Amino acid sequence: MPGEYKKCRDVEGRFEALVPRLEGPVLAVADEKVLRLHPHVHRALARKNITLVALKAGERVKSLRTLERLTRRALTLPRKLTLLAIGGGTIGDVATVFAHTFKRGVGRLIHVPTTLLAAVDSSVGGKGAVNVAGTKNVLGVFHAADEAWLCAEVFTTLSESQRREGRIEAWKMVVTLDAKRWARWTKAAPSDDELVRASRELKHAVVAKDPYETKGLRVVLNFGHTLGHAIESISRYRVRHGEAVGLGMLFALDVGVELGVTSRAVAESVERSLPLARGARAQLAQWLKNRAALKQVMRADKKGGMILLRRPGRWVMNEGLPW
Repeated sequence: MPGEYKKCRDVEGRFEALVPRLEGPVLAVADEKVLRLHPHVHRALARKNITLVALKAGERVKSLRTLERLTRRALTLPRKLTLLAIGGGTIGDVATVFAHTFKRGVGRLIHVPTTLLAAVDSSVGGKGAVNVAGTKNVLGVFHAADEAWLCAEVFTTLSESQRREGRIEAWKMVVTLDAKRWARWTKAAPSDDELVRASRELKHAVVAKDPYETKGLRVVLNFGHTLGHAIESISRYRVRHGEAVGLGMLFALDVGVELGVTSRAVAESVERSLPLARGARAQLAQWLKNRAALKQVMRADKKGGMILLRRPGRWVMNEGLPW
């Protein structure tokens, strides 16, 4: 049933080896850059005669206009089609909303994350959303994927900044949910493969207990996102999601110290462990000069508060905003 929570099945392998498993009508929604960088993806879809819609990834693709474009392309396809979402978080987001709303729900949804960030975070948990009036993720759905294809070859073209985005989100989950793993990672940095496996495991465990954000458990995944989303919005998405969340985590640590929730020692230890870009503190200071604009966006944010850290593995939801 569309919207029903289920843990998606993670499948590892090369994309061209997995496509022949598909049966029935399939609609593929793919990042056009991924198709250029990895021609084997396009060839595999063509061999199977799969209907393909190529989109330019980025926050601007998460719009009602894109949903209409996908709907027009799929009008002649049956409701029980399989939707294949090939790309990073923005492609996955708009595809998830489409999967939930097209003829009241498609038959199957398969995510093929092509960024480390999407692999560790956005392709897990069933949330999808589009942006309206400059507000990020204001219209959204819960629609769990049936499968996630983890195709390592598509990660080979990622830049170091794109890899850092995924690492930041992975560390976010470990810092808030798994103190023992956090301690191990601070002594020996994990491989990206380990980051993906651990992050998906941790996020699945949280989502299974609170799939629709009704029990107050899933909010932990928003650590760093309150200010992070605001920075993304006022920068018109020039600041990438993972980088913005990293700045948001620094801000949350500062707020925690100010409110007496986070000890200074914990805040400094966590900050040292995060794989942030050089100069992150200076960047945060610059963005905080735009307090009025940030405050306006944060007030429109659906979270209504901030996740603060007591110590690794222990968190608290602080109602309201710091300004």
